[in-house]
Amino acid sequence: MAQVILEYAMVVLLAGVISITAVLLWARLAPDPDQVARTALRNADQQVIFLFDEEDLVDCTAPARRIMNDLATGGSDLCRLLRGQARRFPGLPSLEKIKGGAFEGTVRGQARDHDLRMRIDQWDGFIRVTLVHHGDVDEGIQSDDAYTQMRHGDELAILRTVTDEAPLLLWQTNSAGEIEWANETYLTVVDAVGEADRMTWPPTALFPELHSAPPTAGKTARAMIDASDTGASLISRSFDVHCVERGGRFNFFAFPADGLVKAEASQREFVQTLTKTFAQLSIGLAIFDKDRRMALFNPALLDMMRLPVEFLAQRPTLQAFLDRLRADSLLAEPKDYKAWRSQIVELEAQAQEGSYCETWNLPGGITFRVTGRPHPDGAIAFLFEDISAEVSLSHRFRSEIELGHEALDAIEEAILVVNGVGMVTLSNRAYRAMWQDDADEGLVVSRLRDAADRWRACGGDRPTWDALVDAIERRNGATTWSGQITTDDGRRIACRTQRISGGSTLVGFSTLGKSRPVSSKREVVTAC
Repeated sequence: MAQVILEYAMVVLLAGVISITAVLLWARLAPDPDQVARTALRNADQQVIFLFDEEDLVDCTAPARRIMNDLATGGSDLCRLLRGQARRFPGLPSLEKIKGGAFEGTVRGQARDHDLRMRIDQWDGFIRVTLVHHGDVDEGIQSDDAYTQMRHGDELAILRTVTDEAPLLLWQTNSAGEIEWANETYLTVVDAVGEADRMTWPPTALFPELHSAPPTAGKTARAMIDASDTGASLISRSFDVHCVERGGRFNFFAFPADGLVKAEASQREFVQTLTKTFAQLSIGLAIFDKDRRMALFNPALLDMMRLPVEFLAQRPTLQAFLDRLRADSLLAEPKDYKAWRSQIVELEAQAQEGSYCETWNLPGGITFRVTGRPHPDGAIAFLFEDISAEVSLSHRFRSEIELGHEALDAIEEAILVVNGVGMVTLSNRAYRAMWQDDADEGLVVSRLRDAADRWRACGGDRPTWDALVDAIERRNGATTWSGQITTDDGRRIACRTQRISGGSTLVGFSTLGKSRPVSSKREVVTAC
C-alpha cells in the first residue's frame, strides 16, 4: 500500500514539474505584447500614408512627409499631392470630386508603374491617401524604399531621355582625360565621323585637345570636327565647348556653332566692306566705343588732321583725341581751358543724342564741319568734313552777288526782274525810288501782280499797262517789248521788257520828261 502511495506521489510530482516547465516554456516562447505593438508601429511608420482634414494635411508618416517636401509649392496640401501624382496615376480623380465624396477606392498607376496603387478612403470629412503595391492593397502597406526607388527610376529615365535627345554633345572625362560617359548625340557624331563606333569603349574623343587642356570655368572654347572627307551629315561642324569640373571629373557641354561661325564670317566680311568704303570717303571718320576709346578711323581722318598712325592705332580716348587736335591747332580754341573741357563733355552728350553739329573755323582758312552721330551699344561716330572750298566758294558767290547788286544800283534806269512763275526776284535802287517801293533790300521776292497794281495806281493808259504785263508774262510771244505811258502826275515813262536766262524777264523804266498834270486826277497823283 505504501508502495502504491509512493508511486502515486511520484506521478503527481512529475506532472507538477512538467506543468511548471510547460508554463515557463510557454512564457518564454510567447510573443511580448509590447514588442508586438512596437513592431506594428514600426511597420505603420514605413507606410506611405497621408491624412487630410478637407484639404489640409493633419498627419502623415515619415516617408509621406518626405514626399510632401519634394512637391512643388502653391495651392492646398491635398491639391499639391494630387498635382504631383497626376502623371503617375492617369485615372486620378479631380480635387472637387474627392472633396465632394464622389470617389473612394483605388487608382491604378500608369503602364510603367503598373504595380503601384493609390488608395483613397474618406470618413467624417477626413481623407486618407495611401500609396501601396498591387500585392499589398488589402494590407495597406507600401515600402518607402520601393516608392523611392520608383521615383528615382522615373527621374533617371527623364534624365536619360533629356540627355540623349538634347541637340548638343555631352560627355564626361576623368582626370586622365578618358571618356567615362557620353550622351546619344555624342555617340551618333562618333558613328558619323567613322573613326570608330559606339561598340568601342571608350569612344573616340572628338576634341582630344580639350581633354588635355579643358577651358576654365566661365570660358568658352571654339572646337571643330574635321569630317570633310567623310561627307557625314552632322548637327554641326563647329562647337562652342563649356567645361565644369566636379570632384576630379570634367563635364563637357558642346553647343553647335555653325550658325554663329557663319554670322561671324559675314560680320567680318561686312566690316571689311565698310572698311574699304570708309577708306574711299573724303570725310574723316572717327568712331569711339562705349568706353569712349577709338574703335575705327579712316585714311581721310589722317590726311585731314595730319595725325600719326601710331597715335590713332593706340586707341586714344575721346578726350585724348581732342587734346591732340587742340595741341595741333585743329580744334576751335575756346576762351579758357575749363570752358573747353566743359565743351568736351557737352559735345559727347550731344553726339550721343545725335544732335551735335558745329563748324570749326581754324587758322589758315580751314573750315571743318563736325557732326556727331550715336551708334549701337553706346558708341559715338564723329564725321569731320573739310568745307573750306565750299565756304570759300560761298563767300565768292556772295561777293559777286553783292558786286552785281551794287552795279545794278548804279544804273539810272529802273530795273525789275520777274521769274517764269511771276515772282519779282530783283530790283535796283532807281526802281524803288521811282515807284516808292518799301523794300529795303535789292533782293526782294514779291508778286508781279502787286507790282502791276502799284503801276496802274499812278494812272495812265490802262491798255498800255496791260500790254506791259502781257509782255512780262510772255503772252504775246515776243522776246522784247517797248512802249510809253503818261502817269496822272504828268510823267512820261518809257517801258521795255527783255527775256533773259533762266526763264526770267527784265523790265526797264526810264523817265522821258514831265507834262502838265491832269487836274481831274489830282488825288491819284498825290497818291503816287
